[in-house]
Amino acid sequence: MYGEITVQEAIRLPAAVFIDLRSPGEYGQGAIPGAINVPLFDDQEREIIGLQYKKNKHHARLVGLNLVSPKLPAIVEKIYGLGYNRIPVVYCWRGGLRSKNVYNLLETLGVPAYRLPGGYKAYRRFILDRLLSYKLKKPLYVLNGLTGTGKTAVLRLLLAQGCPGIDLEALACHRGSFFGHIGFREKRCQKDFDALLWNHLEELQAAPYLFLEGEGKRIGNVYLPTFLFQALQGGKHILLTASLENRVERLLQEYTPSLPAENGEIKEALQSLQKYLGAKTVTHLLLLLKQANYQELIRLLCEKYYDRLYSESKPEETDFALTVDSSNPEQAAAEIKKFVRQEIAMF
Repeated sequence: MYGEITVQEAIRLPAAVFIDLRSPGEYGQGAIPGAINVPLFDDQEREIIGLQYKKNKHHARLVGLNLVSPKLPAIVEKIYGLGYNRIPVVYCWRGGLRSKNVYNLLETLGVPAYRLPGGYKAYRRFILDRLLSYKLKKPLYVLNGLTGTGKTAVLRLLLAQGCPGIDLEALACHRGSFFGHIGFREKRCQKDFDALLWNHLEELQAAPYLFLEGEGKRIGNVYLPTFLFQALQGGKHILLTASLENRVERLLQEYTPSLPAENGEIKEALQSLQKYLGAKTVTHLLLLLKQANYQELIRLLCEKYYDRLYSESKPEETDFALTVDSSNPEQAAAEIKKFVRQEIAMF
């Protein structure tokens, strides 16, 4: 029953729990979503073994054995402690010695487990192949609007009410602007973003439509796959509007720095705008930041930068299926939901 398993088989196992045996550094560069990192070696130990491997493979294995031997009881206990209702699927980078040795040990001890022969490399290839060939045929309803109109807030209300959709900015851990990283403690790498996106798409296969927020090709450090970016551009666009005062108040709640580090991040982001706004304007904005005059800072950023940048959120630039006042996000979500349900019912 147990033994080697393919990526496609493993992700379909309802009780599977992926055990990533790679070092913390490898794990941080991309992992199977939900995988538990149980490293055989830390980053320094892995580097030592790698250097030894280039000189003498046999000696490197002995060094690895000496390093891992004291840890094995704790590693097995951690995997065994997952409970009888979870089935471990162990993997390393390419399904090499690390996963083979741990799997063999678990088998000897009578612990039911699977092993992913191709390791994380096989999983990554699986995700890339699926995204490259993905066909998104259902209608997309895309929320557009100037900065501060509450696109994300309305989208999250719709999702919380059971409407199908994907919060791409949450997946990317970024709001998609110069200041989009503020407030996010986690940084998302491309590999993890791709895997999480594919998971969401799979979960929503049967949905009759999807809600998404209008995004560019890039969100922070990650890029949308071509099929999704093209689908967003060709979707049915909904425009959210709000007064400048309302937008400033909303942005104050989202972006006002609560930690000294966030204040430094805002300063860096403002300095990077000099090529767009000029030195004089950026100097004034930095002074407002120093004075903690966040309201005036945000108002000027909206007027001088964001409102000029986002041409797709202007009625004369895009053919919108619906325009909604989003000053009250709950009312906006209700109006959008009613509109879409009426449209879907017509098909």
